[in-house]
Amino acid sequence: MNKLILLTLFSLFSICCCAQTSLKANMLYWSFGITNISAETKLSNKFTLNSELVYSPWKSIKGNHFEFLQISPEVRFFTKEAFNGFYVGGYGAFQAFDITKWNYWNKNKHQKGRGFSLGVSVGYEYKINNKLGMDVYAGGGWQNSQYRGYDTKTGEKYVGWNGSGEWLPYKVGIAISYKL
Repeated sequence: MNKLILLTLFSLFSICCCAQTSLKANMLYWSFGITNISAETKLSNKFTLNSELVYSPWKSIKGNHFEFLQISPEVRFFTKEAFNGFYVGGYGAFQAFDITKWNYWNKNKHQKGRGFSLGVSVGYEYKINNKLGMDVYAGGGWQNSQYRGYDTKTGEKYVGWNGSGEWLPYKVGIAISYKL
């Protein structure tokens, strides 16, 4: 997972070298100890590319696993102008995880695997001044995961490769942005 984090940080740095780029941090995620950074770059007058990295380092929360990494590029269309006002976005995401699914909490089971998702988001970007802004957004979509299931106490596998696919609301944020 460390190589994936380094590759993502390098990609975000490369994007930042482009003109009109904002760096962002989602305050909601950070308040729960989940790292979230993104870089948004202007593609045209009304389109931007937002690349997001989300990392949860929590190996255990009350005995339940919650460690994951998600990388999510998103194209956004603004109704006014790039970085200003209402927008609609479409994104794809890749996840690697070691988590306890929400319906397995307190059952001593966790899942390790990978997944991908496709979804849409809506949001609004506010300009605070020439350098600072705020991005408020929510989104959801289709999630597909492949994983193995393990017993948390013994470490033994309770299921081999398994998969699931579901429609979920899973993206929400209040991000502070800084325009480079």
